[in-house]
Amino acid sequence: MVRGHLEVRPAVPADEAIIRRLLARSARPCVRSWGWENYLGAETFLLTLTDGHPVGALLALPDDSPVAWVRLGVLAPEIPAGLWLDATLPPLEPPLRALGACALAWTDVGGWMGEALRARGFAPLTRLVTLLKDNRSLPPMPPSVPCTVRPARAEDSPALARLDHDAFPPPWWFSAATLERIRQEALCFLVAERDGLLIGYIEARPADHGAHIGRLAVAPPFQRQGVGSFLLRAVLSQLWERGTKEVTLNTQEDNITSQRLYKRFGFRPIGPRIVAWWRSL
Repeated sequence: MVRGHLEVRPAVPADEAIIRRLLARSARPCVRSWGWENYLGAETFLLTLTDGHPVGALLALPDDSPVAWVRLGVLAPEIPAGLWLDATLPPLEPPLRALGACALAWTDVGGWMGEALRARGFAPLTRLVTLLKDNRSLPPMPPSVPCTVRPARAEDSPALARLDHDAFPPPWWFSAATLERIRQEALCFLVAERDGLLIGYIEARPADHGAHIGRLAVAPPFQRQGVGSFLLRAVLSQLWERGTKEVTLNTQEDNITSQRLYKRFGFRPIGPRIVAWWRSL
């Protein structure tokens, strides 16, 4: 039961321990991606309290995209989701618009936010499938190598951001700064080259179960030429060398081409579909 009204204020660096405790005690599945700790103090990182006690935290970032995604969303079990949204969305939207965002997107992990989001004007954007590979089988090696693969370097990030924007629609864009942060935190971040030109990349991040492939991108002129398969084979091999036993990734439910690739590599769907919601700002 909510004892008092909800107070919303910017989350600051001193709140890190508070938010970690909130994440630990929340019974609801949380949206949690990127290094949220690095954004404490940002105008779009809000802490919610009732009677002085923290009950929710919300971080949204537009990155290079016109769509800002919720990167951290955690709420105490006693707080209704709709009440939280009504308290946090009004102060969140102006700074997001100032950063160039024209829409807000929310990945509804666990399915507990959907009803409240719909009631506040959000509509389904896509549904995500989670895939798992827990064996070391690989499809046959292609007869010819479509590219060379090497570890990503810091100076690659601007070119990779341009590639990323060419390969994906705006809701999914990464900035050069984000790609560099991912590179620094990744278990494995590989780029594909052909004749000195960067034509693709793949990155895998630490996860509780082992590793999670966050992105596989191939420049449009080089798609359907085996580059994605070559990158996927390379990153799996490196993860196995590290002792990783389980690898997951997410892909859109309607992305049949990607699902065929991952099925060929032995990935299988697990868990329910995850709905991503969005609303104009």
